[in-house]
Amino acid sequence: MTEREPQAVSRRKGLHKRLLSGFALALAIALSAFLLFSMSRTGSIWFASLWFLALLPAVLCALICYIGDPDRTRTAGFYWLTPVVLAVIVCLGSAFVLREGVICIVMVSPVWLISGWAGAFVMRSQRHRRGRTLQSSFLIIPLAAAMVEAQLPMPHETVSLSRTALVRAAPEDIWPYAVSSRDIGDHEGRWTISHNIIGIPRPRESSVVGAGVGAVRTAYWGDHINFEERIVTWAPGRKLGWNFNFTNSSVQDYTDKHISPDGEFLKIDSGDYVLRPISPNLTEVTLTTRYIAKTHVNPYAKLWGELMMGDIQDNVLTIIKTRAERDVTLRRT
Repeated sequence: MTEREPQAVSRRKGLHKRLLSGFALALAIALSAFLLFSMSRTGSIWFASLWFLALLPAVLCALICYIGDPDRTRTAGFYWLTPVVLAVIVCLGSAFVLREGVICIVMVSPVWLISGWAGAFVMRSQRHRRGRTLQSSFLIIPLAAAMVEAQLPMPHETVSLSRTALVRAAPEDIWPYAVSSRDIGDHEGRWTISHNIIGIPRPRESSVVGAGVGAVRTAYWGDHINFEERIVTWAPGRKLGWNFNFTNSSVQDYTDKHISPDGEFLKIDSGDYVLRPISPNLTEVTLTTRYIAKTHVNPYAKLWGELMMGDIQDNVLTIIKTRAERDVTLRRT
């Protein structure tokens, strides 16, 4: 063994220790931020902030790379891999230790990964700069950005999301299932990313008390979720409209605790079915849901709203279509 070999082994061990220290410090900072947000009265807003989604992962990955590659001797692969490892650790810790909902984890993961890569490679490009400026930026930038974002006005954007299905039945055959559907089986509906992969519960039943404007329909999802829809438009065979009324926390409790349907950054407001006859036995059914997004990341939130609410609408329309067309077929036979 040459004289240099023990030095190389010692140096590798030192780099491994520094890397583990970097990850430990980054995870401690992330956990501290999570606990502060959870205890804050406006904690849910911060979980949907630019600071949490974009800046924090960039700073954490830059910090890990700063500690783990002191002399910029590591390859670019190290900088590509670091954000991936951090994202995996954070996701697993969030799911199994902090008991976070899968919806929140799925929504946050892509942004954390992209932001982490940005932070890692910015650090790599600036690694040759020594001194206190680079070191102090780890403290100054996050604090300054958080204070600036806290002062920005919160946008309120009303979003209207619609899905349409062609049903081979007359409006009067479809109307009863638009009003209520009981005993929805697990096999009914369609395969969706939101239900089958993310795990949003499927509708099990919707029942209505009364008829006409002022009636109250109660929707049941899975084994635990229920909420009310107060009827505001009642035109048999043509249009059924309602305002959502979330009388309990079951949606939030059994989907994701940070995403309330009537909360600080999301309000699911109203919806309606519109039935438009195309021919005597063919009807276009459109389901529309309106919600208000109240975050600094509304464009990103709307992408997920398009996916998840769109999947829910497609699934409901498939149930209505299947049941109405089945009734028409049975009458013909």
